[in-house]
Amino acid sequence: MYEQLDLWYALSLEEEEKSEPKYNKNTLTPRQWRLLDLIKINSFVYRRKTTQKEICEQIDSYEWNDDEKCHDHCPAIWSDIKDINLSYETDKLIISNKFEYWIGNKEETTEFIDKLWKDLEPRLTRYWAYLKKVERDGQGVLIDRKGKLIDENSQARAFIESYNSYKIEK
Repeated sequence: MYEQLDLWYALSLEEEEKSEPKYNKNTLTPRQWRLLDLIKINSFVYRRKTTQKEICEQIDSYEWNDDEKCHDHCPAIWSDIKDINLSYETDKLIISNKFEYWIGNKEETTEFIDKLWKDLEPRLTRYWAYLKKVERDGQGVLIDRKGKLIDENSQARAFIESYNSYKIEK
């Protein structure tokens, strides 16, 4: 009986690991913890935002790119903030805007999340419309686009063709 319980327990752990999202398993790195701590101190103690330049100056493992042509002077910061925000090791959500970072109040955080949705929603709408369109490939059509019945005499195609039959190369 004891061995059966151990086997059942082991199987249940395997199933649990499969069902957990990837970001639950990731632990924050020491650099990410230092970044979170710096932003928390500036947000809660000094009540101000943390700039990208300040982060690079205070945390050695971030490097500032002085090139005037670059848009993001330290992409590693954004990557770490994304990982921090996805991690369940902390309950804080870091708001980022114009290369400044902070932990906002409820209103600021809600506005940040709403803006993320507003930026994403048009892309998702296009994605689903495109997907629905190409999934129609091969489906039969009874009525053409002018509302006329498709028969043997009709010039309309009886099946939807969503794809080109040739691959376009360079």
